[in-house]
Amino acid sequence: MPGAGLAPRYYPVMGTRSESEGQRGGRLAAAGILLALCAAALAACGQAGSPAGGSAGESATAATGSAAVPVSGAGPETAGNPARNAYFGDLHVHTNWSLDAFIMGANLADPAVAYRYGRGDPITRPDGTELRLRVPLDFMAVTDHDSTLGEMHVCGDADEPGYDTPACRRIRDMQETLRGLGIGERVQEFFRHYRPHHARGRRPAEICGEDGIGPQNRCYERARHLWHEIQAHADAFYEPGRFTTFPGWEWSASPPGYGMLHRNVIFEGKDVPEWGGSTVEMQLRPDRLWEWLETACTGECRVVAIPHNPNLSGGIAFAEPGWAPFTPELLRRRAWAEPLVEIHQIKGNSECYLGLGTTDEECDFEPHSPICTPEQASGPDRGRCTHASDYVRNALKAGLRLEADYGVNPFKFGFIASTDDHQSLGGSTDEDGFTDRTLNMGTSGLRGGVNLNPGGLVGVWAGENTRESIFDSFRRRETFGTSGTRVRVRFFAGWDYPADLHRSRTLIDDAYRTGVTMGADLPFAPADDAEPRFVVWAMKDAASANLQKIQIVKGWADADGQTFERVHDVVCADGLEPDPGTRRCPDNGARVSLADCSYSSSLGAEELSTTWRDPEFDISQRAFYYARVLENPTCRWTTHRALARETAIPDPPLVKERAWSSPIWYTPQ
Repeated sequence: MPGAGLAPRYYPVMGTRSESEGQRGGRLAAAGILLALCAAALAACGQAGSPAGGSAGESATAATGSAAVPVSGAGPETAGNPARNAYFGDLHVHTNWSLDAFIMGANLADPAVAYRYGRGDPITRPDGTELRLRVPLDFMAVTDHDSTLGEMHVCGDADEPGYDTPACRRIRDMQETLRGLGIGERVQEFFRHYRPHHARGRRPAEICGEDGIGPQNRCYERARHLWHEIQAHADAFYEPGRFTTFPGWEWSASPPGYGMLHRNVIFEGKDVPEWGGSTVEMQLRPDRLWEWLETACTGECRVVAIPHNPNLSGGIAFAEPGWAPFTPELLRRRAWAEPLVEIHQIKGNSECYLGLGTTDEECDFEPHSPICTPEQASGPDRGRCTHASDYVRNALKAGLRLEADYGVNPFKFGFIASTDDHQSLGGSTDEDGFTDRTLNMGTSGLRGGVNLNPGGLVGVWAGENTRESIFDSFRRRETFGTSGTRVRVRFFAGWDYPADLHRSRTLIDDAYRTGVTMGADLPFAPADDAEPRFVVWAMKDAASANLQKIQIVKGWADADGQTFERVHDVVCADGLEPDPGTRRCPDNGARVSLADCSYSSSLGAEELSTTWRDPEFDISQRAFYYARVLENPTCRWTTHRALARETAIPDPPLVKERAWSSPIWYTPQ
């Protein structure tokens, strides 16, 4: 079995190492290569018929034909099911190789434990409790922080010159030191010691030696060797057809005076380049990351960088930074490097925020921080409040203007969601799974506040569960995000779709053959009076509430460059119809009991679909469209916890789980 050569264990990364870095890296690499070859051979035998999909990798229930299905402008699927299967994963998982997870959360689980948990194995926590995912993930990446990867391991290696320095002793002792502190004090103590160096684009000389890229920088050298171990772990657990793993890391820049400019860097696994330095060596500048990726990822190498938590960026996630003014070349490179964005995770939702460029009532969903006051917006606390330019929908609208000005849209994002788990427990998104443990950071109690949530999952439509096929989905943006449940959503557009395409038994074949799918661009209109039609389909998670409705969100830019948005409820459950004036479905009456979290099971729908025409389509205006699927309300995680602990239920008591398709864009000729 892949991963069998890596013993399941929770262990502190600190302490005397029993083997050298090179020995351990070589052992893991050899195990990874051998096991990957074995898995590939087994998969080749096991996939001769229909592609294996895992428990979550089932194809849509709509009947389809057998013809090959190309995606307009994106290239055809080369293997597996031509109608494509839904696979669910988590591309944002931290282990004890992340310094914050180790220090603040008492995480003693390494990447091997994280992969075991993700594929569905039971794992035993340090306190003796056993945990197991309700449904295994189909794919996953461990993404430990790059900025402290070297420091973490230098301070855990007794043979390193920096091992016995006060700074390293502080790291090793900090778990115990911090146990008596509150949440805010823990965060402040952690950042007081380690952020000042990284915020200046430097490493602590006491631990790392000299700055720069080379052997004089002990932390850079250790990270360079660990990059091979990261790849070996991913290779060792890769089981084509069952469990797909990708090598990657989190590029963790937090510029002084702002917030997070973090992104997860995910490689397919072929021709992976040597370590090129972390956010520290790149001076906290994303443009230097994009430039390095374009230069280093050659041959069969494929990579995506996925921004996350723009909601905590301090207003600069999608704005023009002073250190890298917009140019056509910079925007082109960004668009190539970053075809996806993480729209939802533990630290809040990044789709939109009620009152910041929108009146959409569903944008009051899992907000993390308050709206900035005028004083905060340009002051030193700008990273602790939220700005209009922190949100993905506003970025999509800004991208329409940038395309008109520069000839390229850098914000043509496909959507994903993930957890940002810091306990080596990727995919743990059930709202009722946190009654006796905290979110995000682990056993210490940190990051268990009401402004957090269990995080989300990324969904893809792919021909088979392999690195090649799933990465094809990343690059063509045929992805969707969920708030944690396994809702499936498909979204298509075409100029020649019939008005009842959603009723067709050959819906999927016909939609692919005569139109485009989520993540793609509509081709130019065939005639001046042409109007596209959109087809959306969704199916509920069998373990969650029924679906309440599907919405289509539209954004557009007029001839003067002004941008607008509108949300249409396009199909309602329970035989209801959207109100023509408000464009909203009536309340379907679904309710939740706060006494025991039981909810309406007779209302809502297991499956919803429709074919929709935009009543205000203007052939001369740039536009984007995406689908948002809403479930009936259920208890939020904080309510489950309060009931289990017999404490007061905090607001909000309920949550409407949801899914977002990637957008489809229209550009006039």
